[in-house]
Amino acid sequence: MNRRSFFKLISTAAPAAVMFPQIVKASTLGLGGGIAPSNRINFGLIGAGNQGNHVMYGFRYINGVQFVAICDVDRGRRDTTKASLEGFYASRSGQDKYLGCESYLDYGELLARPDIDAVLVATPDHWHALPVVDAARAGKHIYCEKPVANSIIECRAMVAAVERAGVVCQLGNMQRSSGEFRRAMSLVRGGYLGKITRVQVGLPGGGLYQNLKPSPVPAASDFDYGRWLGPAPYRPYCALKENAKMHYNWRWCYDFGGGQLSDWICHHHDIAVLGLGLEGVEVSEIREAKGTFPDLPVELRATATKYSFEAVYANGTVISVSSSFGGGVRYEGTEGWIAVDRGRISYSNDRLKRLVIPSTQQIFGPSTVGHYENMIECIRTGARPRSPIDEVSRVTTVAHLANAAIRSGRETVVWNAAAGEIVGAPEAQRFLTRTYRAPYVLQS
Repeated sequence: MNRRSFFKLISTAAPAAVMFPQIVKASTLGLGGGIAPSNRINFGLIGAGNQGNHVMYGFRYINGVQFVAICDVDRGRRDTTKASLEGFYASRSGQDKYLGCESYLDYGELLARPDIDAVLVATPDHWHALPVVDAARAGKHIYCEKPVANSIIECRAMVAAVERAGVVCQLGNMQRSSGEFRRAMSLVRGGYLGKITRVQVGLPGGGLYQNLKPSPVPAASDFDYGRWLGPAPYRPYCALKENAKMHYNWRWCYDFGGGQLSDWICHHHDIAVLGLGLEGVEVSEIREAKGTFPDLPVELRATATKYSFEAVYANGTVISVSSSFGGGVRYEGTEGWIAVDRGRISYSNDRLKRLVIPSTQQIFGPSTVGHYENMIECIRTGARPRSPIDEVSRVTTVAHLANAAIRSGRETVVWNAAAGEIVGAPEAQRFLTRTYRAPYVLQS
């Protein structure tokens, strides 16, 4: 089966999310070409947790952008975010008239609103695919947190939906917009390090499963755990600390996320890939894969706390990834090396440190526009966003393949991207398959 052909993710548990009569794209509302007279882009937030509020905080300072709706399965988070938004806009002088914020339990009701032009999806990984595909079908532009999704098949479904709809979809790997990373990538792409001989990527390790115990499920009126699980298999509700409600620690279970490997792959590994000019290339092989797992029952499906592997690309380029390599990216070449991490960049010599890169050789050009502003520009102009979903999907695939290799005990897996399968290794391939919990359905 061609995995790129006409994927649809359909949730029969949320019919409003998949039944959009007379869908009107955001471009017809005066966006993506001409600007509406009000110059306002109305956003809806799906997932009002810490990350969702953090990203929304950045967007809401952009002129012409307003958040008018939020959706979350946690009533406390819905109420808190709604009050925060309305208080923020009430305190802003010179703003267009703010019509208030509506809160929803079902994101389908949010997507059905014709006045919403774009959505911010900041749900756990296992809940990325459904709202992104449905938002694209509803003609909404999308900012989605990374990684793209919790499986390769979901990633491809999302890419196909966005491409069919012609909407803007920016992924939240914001390092692409940070000065230190852009400089490092520009130096590599400009040939200033000479021939690249080695690339190392350091990602975090660890996990928080030590005190994991099943806990009573909160009242559905406060926290709808069934909706939180969504398409994932049923697992006992666990609160690692009072009021945790799985809101952070879901990432240590493979049913919901992929651990620190999946969480960070679209940051540092993405920078390595982009600096090498491999953003349009699929990984072809995972080698030397190793992982250490916590001493926990297998049914918890706990993620690796330590890991390492090599990602091999079709042109022979090898990127080494390890949770013991510190952090960031180190490029080594015949003319020197650079190491870059958040807030810092180190050079092997003063020549590289002092070098002024011509604007024509700067990745993404000389623009200093931030990650959020870039998305808004793209909505208004129809341009390709800085972190498009197809490129970030390829990076996310690396994490899923590495996790499959580590979980199956295989040091090497070969990836046939055209067929969408690991070659000759069913014991690893089975970790790429996710069965949706009824009544949620993955259809092609």
